[in-house]
Amino acid sequence: MDIKELPIFAALTKRMHWLNQRQKVLSHNVANADTPNFTPSDIAELRFRDLVGRKSRLEMTATDASHVLKKHGTQAQFEVKKAKDTYEKSPDGNAVVLEEQMLKVAQTRIDYETMTSLYRKHVGMIKMALGRGLKIL
Repeated sequence: MDIKELPIFAALTKRMHWLNQRQKVLSHNVANADTPNFTPSDIAELRFRDLVGRKSRLEMTATDASHVLKKHGTQAQFEVKKAKDTYEKSPDGNAVVLEEQMLKVAQTRIDYETMTSLYRKHVGMIKMALGRGLKIL
């Protein structure tokens, strides 16, 4: 069994992928801070209400070696949305507020570090449960 098949690791991996994509979009915004008529973008976060309304994505498990399972190897693509009209626009029409973008970049970095820390802690718990996490002197 692959560790990414465990629900906690699948959720952490998906969140880390979302944060990675958001970081790319935010860096694109910062890079275009001087581009005339540029409107910043961000990635829409999935809301719990949207996930509940969808059809269930439960996967079957094989109880016998002769069972054939279909693996879903596609990664979720996140929706890029244009930012709301900001109160601050430069004379050339650029709507990027660098302070706002840098706050989002910093928050994304902190969230990513939190996800990697959680991932590391859960791997440590699995190692401990298997008896490989403790070093006996």
